[in-house]
Amino acid sequence: MKIDIKQLNFIDQNLRNILVWVEESTGLEFTITSIYRPGDSGVHGTMPVRGIDLRMRSPEIGREVIDLINERWMYDPLRSSMKCAILHGEKSNLHIHVQVHPKTRKAQF
Repeated sequence: MKIDIKQLNFIDQNLRNILVWVEESTGLEFTITSIYRPGDSGVHGTMPVRGIDLRMRSPEIGREVIDLINERWMYDPLRSSMKCAILHGEKSNLHIHVQVHPKTRKAQF
């Protein structure tokens, strides 16, 4: 990202940690397409913000990135079906939705 995400205190700390980690781990630079959505009842509307969308043009690379994130981070240990990263949309609307919960943790290896 062409911004120092670590300084954006309105974004949940776990979410900032994931975003910094995924760029450092992959060497990719992402474009944020959505952060805060006033009136949103989900993770994009909370403070601190717990959801961010990242532009993704390649479904193959997108799947690799979400797998990498979801192998390393657990959204909520009590709800293993919930994931920190989801690939959404089609064609020019394809994006990676990254989300966290107050219980989000690094996975234990």
